Amino acid sequence: MKLSRIRKHLHKHPEISGEEKETATFVKEQLQALGIKTIHSGFAENSLLAEINSGKPGNCILYRCELDALPIQETNTFSHASKNKNVSHKCGHDGHMTILLGFAEELKRSDFNGKVLLLFQSSEETGKGAKNILESTFLDKYPIDYVFALHNIPKYPKNSIICKPNTFTASVESLDVNLKGKTSHAGMPQNGVNPANCVASIISYFNELENQNTESNNHLLATPIQIKMGESAYGTSAGEALVSYTFRSFNAAYFSSVKENIEINLKQLVQKTNGLEYQLQWKEAFEANHNTPKIYQAIKKITTKNNLEFIGKKKPFSWGEDFGAFTQHYPGAMFGLGAGEKTPELHNPDYDFPEDIITTGIQVFLSLQKQFEDDN
Repeated sequence: MKLSRIRKHLHKHPEISGEEKETATFVKEQLQALGIKTIHSGFAENSLLAEINSGKPGNCILYRCELDALPIQETNTFSHASKNKNVSHKCGHDGHMTILLGFAEELKRSDFNGKVLLLFQSSEETGKGAKNILESTFLDKYPIDYVFALHNIPKYPKNSIICKPNTFTASVESLDVNLKGKTSHAGMPQNGVNPANCVASIISYFNELENQNTESNNHLLATPIQIKMGESAYGTSAGEALVSYTFRSFNAAYFSSVKENIEINLKQLVQKTNGLEYQLQWKEAFEANHNTPKIYQAIKKITTKNNLEFIGKKKPFSWGEDFGAFTQHYPGAMFGLGAGEKTPELHNPDYDFPEDIITTGIQVFLSLQKQFEDDN
């Protein structure tokens, strides 16, 4: 299996969340070429699950990667640049898929115990993919003992392993607050219902909620994404508004309580403006990744054994990754794979997955499999 060719093909033909049909077809073809016969689809969007059974007693371990790309126009001009306008692999999911395919190839010629599940997941970027799979109950038929995933991380040394116990990535969720009042002549605003004062109160409230102290159990970032009100019609008093924020915290329980309080307090704020109606829409939820402490310790030892640099994170990453839905459900871990200090940041239009870290990802997955294939 020529991993570089596979990675470049995936990079050249990206598909956004929920539309990864051709990507899934290509991945399935690669799995079949390895002689993997049991490949499931149709249980949640375009996700695939491949089984590799050793035929010997042992644990059932799931490894996961992502299928989807981002709605970003690529600025790179190399030969494997995206062919699809305004869509590109700017988070390295092309590389993550390639690592899992390379891992599958190594497993097929290895001696191991138990069963391995390889999950190629749809819709990570929208926070829907993992949740949809769990809600489908498709995985319930498997006695899954552990779940593992990696994510490449630019600005860290190439081939380094980045990890921490317990919370690894933040709980993240976004909120749209739609306000509907009534337009009126700008010279007679008393005849309408203008949401301006309510918008100001919401912004003030969210500012008060924010706690940027990352050492606090009540750490919370409240980031304004968009604020829109009325139209460019200067004779008209605005009659509607949209306030969009993204919230993130390292404490999943606190984050859940904050959501409840937001809904209660927003209702009270809106009621201060007579005739104003509102609608809340929570979207793109990412549960915090929880790294089981014993698995964190194993990853640390594996890194040293493989002569790789280990970087122990003191604080969680502030970005969200929906693998957290799995680590909240099963013992497991996500670790970072250093993509190089000079590699552009994730989601940047000039980002490209560095292929020289592919073998390291495969190597660590193989070591994890050996470490956790049974509990003896």
